[in-house]
Amino acid sequence: MSIDKISLNATTAASVRATAFPMKRLAPLALALAALLPLSAQAHMTWLLPNKAAFDGKEPVASFDAAVSEDLFNFERALKIETLRVTGPDGKLVEAENRSAARHRESFDVKLTQDGTYRVSNVSASVMGSYKLGGETKRFRGTMESLAKDVPAGAEITGLTVMSNRQQTFVSKDEPGKVAFAPEGDGLELLPLGPVTDLSHGDKTKFRLVLDGKPSAGTQIKLLREGNRYRYKMGEVDLKTDANGEFTVEWTEPGRYFVGAASGPARGPDAPAGTREAPVKRASVSATFEVLPK
Repeated sequence: MSIDKISLNATTAASVRATAFPMKRLAPLALALAALLPLSAQAHMTWLLPNKAAFDGKEPVASFDAAVSEDLFNFERALKIETLRVTGPDGKLVEAENRSAARHRESFDVKLTQDGTYRVSNVSASVMGSYKLGGETKRFRGTMESLAKDVPAGAEITGLTVMSNRQQTFVSKDEPGKVAFAPEGDGLELLPLGPVTDLSHGDKTKFRLVLDGKPSAGTQIKLLREGNRYRYKMGEVDLKTDANGEFTVEWTEPGRYFVGAASGPARGPDAPAGTREAPVKRASVSATFEVLPK
């Protein structure tokens, strides 16, 4: 991917923001990197959580919180909402309402006017790297939009990493209906292959993980149930996608769950640095689900 293509992607993203929230400042870089590590190694998780998954009534309102925490679903630090995409059952974007920010969470509401399942995604994109100019090496980090401003013309880029982070969740009004969301197309995302808002313990759900819209085969998946603050062991379950990017979750206990995955080359001294023509691409996704007693 070239710098010109990155700029083009940024222009495309801007058109989405016309129906979503405007871009805010990036979360700290350390948080973005932590989202790409396995649950057992990272300090914090990022997540988007509705007050419940299934609604009924004429025009119910779902409320959502976005936060960062080491103890799952305990509000420790607000997660900055950057590009919010709410997709209705008809596949069209829906506008969120009543956005607010506090120290420990950011929140918003979505009025559910259609029967069926809604997908809610918070997406952030950033770049980081280094360049050489006049014999001096400097580092930069920012957004795709600010890249041209951060790196002087004529500078030699000696390292470039493009990062995409996504948090997802799903809610429904009345019957979940047919769940068949199209990929949003950028970074990692989780596509349910069946209803995910009326789950009971003992159910099984099949998912497809995609990267830039294509199946992500052989990717590690982490599953974690809420309440890890009150357990000596986190209790995460390791899964892996098959050749079609698919995997199945068995919901063995009631509660709220976190599903997370990350992609990108292995880190270490031999890791690629990335160039202007071929930047290193890293991505992460997390999704939350509610499972009720049978």
